[in-house]
Amino acid sequence: MKYKKIKVTANADQSFKSFEIEVREPNLQDRAKLNDQIMDQDQKQNFSFWLKIIRTNTRYTDDELNQYSLEELVGMSTAIIESANKKKLKK
Repeated sequence: MKYKKIKVTANADQSFKSFEIEVREPNLQDRAKLNDQIMDQDQKQNFSFWLKIIRTNTRYTDDELNQYSLEELVGMSTAIIESANKKKLKK
């Protein structure tokens, strides 16, 4: 499985410093699962929701993830979603 580094930056409502994380490069099936999860109207976007996105797409352990604040974890999840759905260049 291939991994890449992405930058996690705070939005206007967040106050953490930018940092990089290593995420799995999704294939189409992975991307579909991720988008199904975030588009599900019945899915509550609670702490477990954001954490599941991170766990599915990174190699971080629970102990490592526990070091981050809620803002940072939400930022990580958001960066993962954006990275998976950015425009792909045609070759």
